[in-house]
Amino acid sequence: MSSNEFEEAYFEMKEGKLETALKKFLKIAEKESSVEIWVNIGNIYRRMNYLAKAIESYKKALDLDPKNAIALFNMGCAYYQMGKYFEALSLVEKAESSGLNDSRVKVVRALCKIKLNFPNALEDLSEDQKKIVKDLVSND
Repeated sequence: MSSNEFEEAYFEMKEGKLETALKKFLKIAEKESSVEIWVNIGNIYRRMNYLAKAIESYKKALDLDPKNAIALFNMGCAYYQMGKYFEALSLVEKAESSGLNDSRVKVVRALCKIKLNFPNALEDLSEDQKKIVKDLVSND
């Protein structure tokens, strides 16, 4: 894979040209498989709301690196979008224990816990994160 091919596909994705980006990433994946490529493919499928295909892509990334925190987190987000909150929570927590220290992890974890009726779902969140979660829940 040339870095130029990857950069082109990534640029298309960032520009919202998902179909074009997906084709380019899939073409790259035929030649060379990597975690980064499969995560990007999964992210495109997730943005297109093809959640089963997104999960398949994240699984391919995890086949290459079973503890990849980014793949775990993104697969958790796909399960959340599907309404599979327990699976989502499990994956988000695995991502966190694999070293992903990102405020989005805490927000998605709290959202899962709210959907699962866990007590104290908002503990460990900053005031800003609590506001984000409350806004998201009120828009559901």
